[in-house]
Amino acid sequence: MPKAKKTNIRQVALHAGVSPATASRALNGNNSVNAELARRVFISARALGYPIDKVDRKKNVTLIVPGISDTYYSHTATGIIDIAKKSGYRVNISLSNSDPMQETDCLIDACNSDTAGIIIAPVTNRDPRSVSPMLCHIPIVVTGPRHIADGLVHVHLNNEEAAYLSTRYLLRLGRKNIAFIIYYWADHIRNYEDFIKEYDSSNHGCFTAYDRYAGYCRALREAGLEPNPSLLMFGGFSYDSGYACIKQMLVLGVSFDAVIVPNDRCGAGVLNFLQEQGFNVPSQISLVCLDSDLIAKVVSPKLTSISSVDYTIGQHCMQQLIHLINGEPAHDIEIDAKLLIENSTYFMA
Repeated sequence: MPKAKKTNIRQVALHAGVSPATASRALNGNNSVNAELARRVFISARALGYPIDKVDRKKNVTLIVPGISDTYYSHTATGIIDIAKKSGYRVNISLSNSDPMQETDCLIDACNSDTAGIIIAPVTNRDPRSVSPMLCHIPIVVTGPRHIADGLVHVHLNNEEAAYLSTRYLLRLGRKNIAFIIYYWADHIRNYEDFIKEYDSSNHGCFTAYDRYAGYCRALREAGLEPNPSLLMFGGFSYDSGYACIKQMLVLGVSFDAVIVPNDRCGAGVLNFLQEQGFNVPSQISLVCLDSDLIAKVVSPKLTSISSVDYTIGQHCMQQLIHLINGEPAHDIEIDAKLLIENSTYFMA
């Protein structure tokens, strides 16, 4: 019985409706091939039994993040690297340092013949593909915001639900004047009027801050309360930022009985200043963090927080990127929020 003939590149090209040269470039990961055409080529190759796994393909992935000193991104990077290693990919970490111009440089640096794909945690609402035409041919996964642009895969925590759960819990404790610290990775907006203007615009999904504010407002309105602009502060993720924000609220004479902060480093700054001023947390003021790590567990009282899913987010980012690289269907991933209750939100006599 004669052996069945092996599928060749011309048959793959014919099946996909492209030229043999295009099929060859697609299977070898050449960035000049349109992403949709590349996907068709890979689908045809699999359907015809062409040995894709033996193709000499690029194995470098670029991860662009604001920084890795923050545990959010160090844990995310670890999840990405663990999945990448199992799949034979190398991860190059590029730091934007929360600077849009540096982020542009990182994206341009990634536009080379060795890049199989990009995972980016953006600091602006810009479509990363707008930086260079070459980026339209490189698979990209976005982490952090819910939606930057159509045609990109997004992996993120359900940030609206995280803030909603936190605010609703504080309301059930009897808290009515809940302060909320708003942040951006880059220095974007620092006043309420501009914040609300963009919050009501099409950019709503581009920044985590807006989704969290939406959850905060939803919980308040369910309780018959309206958001109070005087309870909103614009800060950041650091200890110093939390310390400065809560100090400013007291200087301005704002009355509050709870505070929601972006992460536990910021929360530690808030906690320390309140305790220095003689406030008791939680009997007088409750405190919740929307992201947490070791700090939430070692301060006293321990901080109620949204459970960290950073490592899981990293894993999903790399898994979806591999799908894109292979020309397979990929989709957005939203991780459910879980509230971990500790001593910073209730008082045991």
